[in-house]
Amino acid sequence: MSAVAAGRGAAFWQSLVRPGRAVYFPNIDLRLVPPNAEANAHEVGMDVVTFITRPAVTKVDVKECLEKVYGVGVERVHTVNYEGKKKRRGNYFYHRPDYKKVYVQLRERWYPPKGFAVTAIDGDVDKGHKVKASPVKSGPKGYWLHNVVTRKAGDSEYQE
Repeated sequence: MSAVAAGRGAAFWQSLVRPGRAVYFPNIDLRLVPPNAEANAHEVGMDVVTFITRPAVTKVDVKECLEKVYGVGVERVHTVNYEGKKKRRGNYFYHRPDYKKVYVQLRERWYPPKGFAVTAIDGDVDKGHKVKASPVKSGPKGYWLHNVVTRKAGDSEYQE
């Protein structure tokens, strides 16, 4: 009964405001961007991590969220706003939503987990993705009139 009584009234709400006690409810959607294949992040680690978020999120919001909620040491935060790509389908014009890229410099190196797809060999093999073949065909390129047509006429084969 005492736990319920302590959670009611003005004294409870003022206890939440007092310094030293803070309740954090982060409502920030941070999407981690995987590093490129040249980064070699599994062996060397990363000290700058990239996130994508909404344009309304500030540097202070990102820093507070990473430090307080996830316990990650943040050195500095850089942000870049991007306009959504403009598209057209028939006579209908639309654009993708605007977004903000956030570059976070960490105090300590971060090593991505093994399942994090840094290279095609690293994460895609576990997911069952096939490595795409090169779109450039190898071999000599023939002239378009010099194609050889093979026809079967009964048992004998001849070329035109």
